[in-house]
Parts: sequence; structure tokens; C-alpha cells
Amino acid sequence: MNTLIQAHNDKMNRLVNVSSQRRANELDFFTECSIKYQKYLNAPLALNPHEGKKISDIIKEEFIEQAQNQEYGVIVRATRLATDIKNMSQEQIKEDKKFIDQFFGRLEKIQRLGGFLIVAVENITPNQLPLFIANYNNLNINGTNEETKDRNMFMLAAWANLFDYFEDVKVEKGYTFRKTNNGEIAVLTQRIKFRINGPTFRKYLHKKDYVVDHFLKAKNITYDENMVGYYTIYGEVDTTQVENGDLISLYLSEVPEAMDLAETFENGGIMRNATLQPQYFLGGKVMQGGETDAQQDSSIQIPMYKVVENKVKRFFVKPINTVAINKTPAYTAEVNAHIAGLFSIASGDISVLSGYSNKRLGIDLPLGMNEIVTPELKTMYDMLSPEGKVGFVGNRYMFNTDGINKSRISLVDAQKAFIMELILDANLDIKLLQENIPGQPSFIKETLRDDSQQGRDLIDALNENEMPIPEIYADMLGITKWQAGLPVYLQKLPEETTDIPEERNEQINQFIEQYS
Repeated sequence: MNTLIQAHNDKMNRLVNVSSQRRANELDFFTECSIKYQKYLNAPLALNPHEGKKISDIIKEEFIEQAQNQEYGVIVRATRLATDIKNMSQEQIKEDKKFIDQFFGRLEKIQRLGGFLIVAVENITPNQLPLFIANYNNLNINGTNEETKDRNMFMLAAWANLFDYFEDVKVEKGYTFRKTNNGEIAVLTQRIKFRINGPTFRKYLHKKDYVVDHFLKAKNITYDENMVGYYTIYGEVDTTQVENGDLISLYLSEVPEAMDLAETFENGGIMRNATLQPQYFLGGKVMQGGETDAQQDSSIQIPMYKVVENKVKRFFVKPINTVAINKTPAYTAEVNAHIAGLFSIASGDISVLSGYSNKRLGIDLPLGMNEIVTPELKTMYDMLSPEGKVGFVGNRYMFNTDGINKSRISLVDAQKAFIMELILDANLDIKLLQENIPGQPSFIKETLRDDSQQGRDLIDALNENEMPIPEIYADMLGITKWQAGLPVYLQKLPEETTDIPEERNEQINQFIEQYS
């Protein structure tokens, strides 16, 4: 296989696998949370021994304690101002009033922040998890790398008190007030501590690259009085985030809707009554009169052979010209409009694009998708081998230039180009792959192989009949001929089976050897 094709396929397969594994891990985690909660409900114990202290209880207890302090508390100061103000100095009066105002101001701020947080996570609380899981395909954990996604997932779970049913995870919640140029803001904090030898750490964090790096640097590792080790994830929310939007959006976002392909392919004239039109098959032409007519069908049918147990199986395949599909003006216009709408919803938030790519297209975005090309990055990229460039972990479109002044295209245009590539490929997989009904033509997708005569026959036929190469391979990799590793969409016609003659000549024996 061409090494460039191999590098490209390896990269795309890697992104698909990362996406699939990520979705599976997230669903596993939330499902486990739900199961642990249900087990607790059905357990004979009235109290939950693993339940952490609620932030509302922490705030209430500490503010009551502060208020009741016999020397400096609000009650003492308010009583003094009400009963003994004549004997107080102006400085003391001013200090007491300032303290009381600050106390109630802080209480209002922290209560407001806590109220917003409760509302934000109410659909993710333990009793709501089944509905949350059922709708999970429409939701995305924010972040563009594994560490950020893990952190946001666990933070969300901890704010929703999902770890209350885990024996090996502790959540320490608290609050503070942080000085700003305009006064101070309220901050809610939490530390999620995973016991290192516990099942939760081993299942969701063990051996991950960023966790290993933290261990090597002795980062986020703590020990209790019994020398039990914990891996800690810290997070916080503050009042500025309440003012700037929904708190839940820090961790979770809705996934934009996918394209309505049934309508799109019909509007583009690619399909009519869910039937692929003949001009999109290799060698096919538009039918006169608009009706399907077998006598007018000029599409190329390639015979394929296979010998199994003294029988010859023959079938014909009709290659589908996906380049023609992707260049259909009406279809291209709808794809461009969809991408424009997608980027409008995202508004620069790469997490929205990541969620769309993972949940709607089944593929992860490459690292560096949101990365601007620096001189250092350009130098590094230029030093890579051709195979290294093809397998580059970032968005290769970043290095493209426009056709006018040869200046590098913008980051947004690079992102749009990559997303368009993913959407076009995904759309083909959705519309051109069908369930195989015995005895009926079926649509299939194959990766070309040259290790069998059947595979070599197909490659030769595609080249002889000048089947257009898919855009990504032709434009980005410079592939000019069909060869092993390239994907091809085919309509497979019903199979015919005949017996091998008992009397065989050299030609028949050669045929059997080739296609067995």
C-alpha cells in the first residue's frame, strides 16, 4: 500500500477509535453512577456512608458560626450598634457596619451562586440520570483533549453529587471570596480525590498519558493520615460565570443537529424517491424523460469472480462516482449552508465543533484543531516527511494557502475545510450504505486490496474506466491512480453461482488458482 494512503488511513482510523472509546467511557461512567445510586436505594441501610458534605450545609454552618462568634460575630456587633452606640468610637462604629454589610453581602453572593449551581445540575442529579443517559447523544462534554474532557466530566458529576455513592472517591467542597478590581466575587470550590488503588481510578484514569505525566511530576498526588494515596482534580465556579451565562455550559454543551440527508439528497437531485440517480454511477448518464430505463443505463458493470468449493461465484459491481456527488452544485450549497450554521452556533467554541464531530459524525477532531500556525509550528511541519505530514496530529488545512496571493488561509477557513471533509464522508456512509437484502442489489463500501485477483481486477477496472479519485486523496495526497488502501463505494448486483466443469483444461485450472 502507498505509504501516504496508509498514513492518512491510520490517522483517520485513530480519530474514529478515539471518538468511539471516548463515548463508551463517558456512557460507562454515567451508567455506573446510575447503577450505584439504584443499589443505594435498594439497600437496607438508611444512611449513605459515602455521602460527602453538601456545599449548602457547609455554607450554612460556617455563616452561622461566624454570626454567633461571641467576640467578632455579626450578632454581637449588631447588638452593640443597637444598644451601646453612644459609648462607641466613630472608628468602631464604622468597622462594625462595614463588617455587617460585608457579611450579608457575602451571604447573598454565595447563596445566589449556589442557587444557580443547583438549577444548573438538576437534570444530572442521581434520580435524573436515566433521562440524561437516554439523551446523551445530543450532549457533549466540553473540551478538545482527554484531560479537559475528563476534568469537565468529573466536575459535572461532583457538582451533581454523583460521587456520593462511590466508596473510593471523596469530594471536598468549599467556598471562598476573591478580590477583584471592583470588589470581590464568590467562588465555590471542590476537590475530587480518587483513591489510587481504587477501582474508579483504575477504570477511568489509570495509564492515561496526562495522569502518568502528573505522577512523574508528583502533581495532584496527596496522601491521608494513613498514607493512602489519592489523585486529585480541582475545580471552581464563580459569580462572573453566572453573569456570563449558564453554569452548566462550562462543562456540557448541546450538540447541533445533523443534516437532513433525505431532503438534502433529494433537493440536490442525487436521489429520487430514495434511489441513486444513474448519472452518479461510473459511466452513467441522465435518463431521458426522467424515468429509469434499463435500456438507457450506460453505467459500467465490472464482473467479479470467486471460486468456493468447486463453484464459481460471479457478480457485477457498479462503481459510484462520489466525486460527482460531492460536486453537485445544489448539494454543495446545502452542505456549505449547514457548515455556516454550525459555525454560527459554535461562535468560536471549539467544544461545540468537537461535540458535533464526535456525536454526529463518529470521529474525533485532531489535536491542534484550534491552533494558529506559528513560525515554529510551520518550521516543524516543513521538516516532517511526506508521510509525517499526512499523519500530522493537527489540522493540515492550517498550512494551506489561498490561490490569489498565496497567503495562509485563516484558522476558521481551515476548520471549515476539515469539517466539510468529515461531513461529506459521513454523508456518503449514511446514504450509500444499505442493509443487504438477499437476492437484491446492495450498496457497499470497500477498501481496495491488491492481495487477491478479485481485488486487482477491481483496481484495474477503476483505472481503465477512469473513475475519479476521491478529492481528499487526489488533492491533499496527490494520488493519481486507484490502488490498495483507497475507499470505493459500489452497488453490488445479485450473485450467480455455477459449477466448475469436471473436465478442466489449463485455462480453467489457471482461473481456479487465481480466484480461489
